[in-house]
Amino acid sequence: MTATFYAGNDYECSSGPYIDRKAVTDDLWPEGTQSGSGTKDTVSAGEHPFLAIGAQAQRPYNVVGVVITYESLTDMAVLNVAPGFIARNYVANITGYSGAAANAWAATLDKHVPVWIDDSDDLAEGVTLSRSTANDAAAANPLAGYTWPAQDEWTDSGIGGGNTDPYPKAFSSSEATAYLTQCVMLWPSNED
Repeated sequence: MTATFYAGNDYECSSGPYIDRKAVTDDLWPEGTQSGSGTKDTVSAGEHPFLAIGAQAQRPYNVVGVVITYESLTDMAVLNVAPGFIARNYVANITGYSGAAANAWAATLDKHVPVWIDDSDDLAEGVTLSRSTANDAAAANPLAGYTWPAQDEWTDSGIGGGNTDPYPKAFSSSEATAYLTQCVMLWPSNED
């Protein structure tokens, strides 16, 4: 599951907004060799990771987007960078690092909490989001956005009605790295 970027038709948790921008994969991270492990998944057609755009040296002030499409002939991805767009992706429970290793983990994931682009090698190859403000080299991570309920997670509303609030959601571990599939709303840092 987390060995490749999130894929499938159910990645959209909202119908917009859209601000599409093109980028070659050399300008995207963490992707391929542009990650802490150097073995992150590479974008391919049908995958929809959250990625930072631009040099890692400008972190944490990178634009963040969600891959919408990818064309292998040009090695070009189209990303939605619109604040407020909500997409489903994997989120790691890592909240901190000591040296080059994760040393703090969240037991649960609540709605409306920030998540960051994390290029640390502690994350699985298909995971780009964590709860940590810095990576395993103590470099600040760009803010990706905030966790957001899917339509069927709002209490007594949305599709089907009669829903119950599943938050906070429990990770499978609070003492090791674990992942949840979660809707995340793109939102730029207030420091940008």
